[in-house]
Amino acid sequence: MSKIGTIVILIVGCAAVALAQNSAAPSPEAPPTQAQPARQTVRVSNGVMLGLVEHKTMPTYPDEAMNKGIQGDVIFKIEVDETGKITASEPVGGDPLLIAASKDALRTFRFRPYLLNGTPTRVKTQLGFHFAVEKTADGVNGHVECMATIPNRP
Repeated sequence: MSKIGTIVILIVGCAAVALAQNSAAPSPEAPPTQAQPARQTVRVSNGVMLGLVEHKTMPTYPDEAMNKGIQGDVIFKIEVDETGKITASEPVGGDPLLIAASKDALRTFRFRPYLLNGTPTRVKTQLGFHFAVEKTADGVNGHVECMATIPNRP
């Protein structure tokens, strides 16, 4: 085969490969052939989420609970969307009076978005409040704090 014949075969081969690649690529007007991937949700520890809190209002200790000496932990399973807003909450445990007070407070929580590989991602986690009553010379005082660690509950 001559030098010119080899060059012609190379050019024709390159052109064929280029045409094959162009025909395989979807045109801009063509609708997507595959459905968009489902949004990913990851589980994150409550300690990580507490580090992402932008705004919160702590629960107000209910007077009835304080006067009855009701205290303890209230734990919620929560889902947080890509913007940092709580989209779902479900109580896992706690006294009903304390749960009601905690639900009101949860509505005020806002988080910085959780980033996975630089992309804001939906999160499932747990968030808890510890309610404690202390008797003083002036009467009874209630104290509420976010729980730093929560044993994982199904």
